[in-house]
Order: sequence, then C-alpha cells, then structure tokens
Amino acid sequence: MIDLPSYEPREAVAASQLAARLPVTFGLAGMDVKAVMLGSAVRRLPSDHLWVLMRARGHRIHVAIDRTVCPPSAVKHWPNITALPLDASLREILLDVVLRDLAVQVQHWCGHRPIWSLADVTESFPCAIQILRVERPNDVLGLVEFDADGLQWIADCCSALPVVRATVDDLPLILDMRIARIGLTLAELQQLAEGDVILLDDPSVDQDGAMTVLMDLSGSTRFRASIRNCRLTVLSAVDRLMDQPEPLPPESFDSITLSVNVDVGRLTMPLRELRELAVGQVLDLGFDATANVCLRVNGQVVATGELVRIAERTGVRLLDIRLSRAE
Repeated sequence: MIDLPSYEPREAVAASQLAARLPVTFGLAGMDVKAVMLGSAVRRLPSDHLWVLMRARGHRIHVAIDRTVCPPSAVKHWPNITALPLDASLREILLDVVLRDLAVQVQHWCGHRPIWSLADVTESFPCAIQILRVERPNDVLGLVEFDADGLQWIADCCSALPVVRATVDDLPLILDMRIARIGLTLAELQQLAEGDVILLDDPSVDQDGAMTVLMDLSGSTRFRASIRNCRLTVLSAVDRLMDQPEPLPPESFDSITLSVNVDVGRLTMPLRELRELAVGQVLDLGFDATANVCLRVNGQVVATGELVRIAERTGVRLLDIRLSRAE
C-alpha cells in the first residue's frame, strides 16, 4: 500500500495555496537557495544537521539547518550550546546569534523575530518544506517541519507571493545523441570485459574529428547533427525512419539479438527551445562527447567507455561494465 500524505479539508486548502507559490528563491548565508514543498513521506537530511525548535506567532516549527549556513565559530561551539545547563533566556540569545541569517529571513517573511530553543528530534510534524541550494539542487541545506496550524500560518505569510506557473513549452525534454546502434547476443553481452573494443559498422567519426549523431526524442529520431570540439551543430531534420521487419525468435534465448544503443550523452531542453532548432544552429554541450559513451539496452546502461579509432573504423573501448557475470 502506498503511504500518501493525509490532509483534512482545511489543511488541503492551505497546502494547495502554499504549493502554488513554491518553489521560491531567496538568499541565505550568501547563497541562493529555494524553498520546495515536500511530501510527508520523504525526509532527505544528513545526520549532522543542526536541529532547533522555532517559535513564531505562537507556532512551533522544527528547523534542521546545514552547518554551512551557520557561522563556523558558532558551529564549533554548538555542542557547548546544547550541552551546558544554560538559562533558557541565555540559550535563546546564543541560538539567535548562531541562526541570525535564518532569523532575518523569517522576520522578513512574517514580520516577527523568531524565538529558538532545542528541538525534540523524536517528534515528527506532518508537513515540511525543503531548502535546496539553487546551483546544486542535490545539496539539502535545511528542512522546515510544521503542524496543521503552522501550515496555515506559513500559507498565509506566503499569500502575497506570486503564483508559480509553468507552460507546456517549459517542460524539459530529453534528447538522446546516438552515434550508432549495434546488435549483440546475450552471450556476447555477457562476455564483455574492460579493455574490449567494439567496432562500429557506421563511420561515425570522420578523419577531421567531426562526429555524426542522430538526436532521438522519446525513441524517435528527430534531427541529424555533428559534434566537433564539444559543440553540436544541427544538420537536418529527420521526418521518419524506414520500418524494419523483426526476425523470428531464435531457438535459444542466448542467441536473441538485443538492440544496443551507443550514446554519447543527452541534451535536456524545454520544448520552446526544441521548436526553435534550425539547420546550422550550434549548441554548446559542455562536455567531451568522445569520453562520455554509454551502451544502453532498453534504456539501461550496461557499460561505459570512450571512442577510439582502429585503422579507418571507429570503436568503443569499454571502461566500466555494469553487468553481473552469469554463474
């Protein structure tokens, strides 16, 4: 059974109001970060985050903060702040110093300076917002957990923010850049080893170093292009491919020929930019396609390697085999 978040009608309305205004970007400790709505079943935080309880306008809110957001000197003395039997008011002052950048942001959003205390991490609130670094979305800098009343309060605080809207043309699409398609039996695939060279039938790389690729969208070839010096040039559009008859199944499963795509990377671009692709257009890939080769079977990467030249032919030297050996 799938564990889905459960909301009362009032909570659902507040969650919808908040979700429509996220993600929102702001500055924190000299970094550009964004707040993202998080489902109740997911919590992605390293164990060394600092947990505190924030009280604002009568609401209790759990906050987990990455140490890079706090002053280094404060992080160094954090164990002393949490362990010493300090007076409650003195501890609140020390915590406010440690979390001053976050406190400024909270005060900016709700007009109220929060009060900090140590959080009971064993208690879990059902709703949460995740704080991510904009330039590195996999870096989780914080988590804000709140109960139903806190959800309504935060939704009210964010009501003045514009509603985030997306268009179909902004949806990211993946273009596979394919230099060849080869056929290997299961037995041949099982025997692949590091250092092997697989010769390609098509002359994919010419003598002056230009690489010819087909750009596939959702399994259908749309464009023909060339790559030289980490830059891709669109050569032509491909309307459709000729239908190819499929052979009858062989008697042995090991002799079944699998379609193996030899890819040199993927491009992700919004549909709006895809519509504007034109013959002669040059795109900056940002990576060396010759050293970024993947062998895929039904979309699954089974090996990685690099392009090499053997006499007048192009080959793929395998560097990493991602298949387990049959016993």
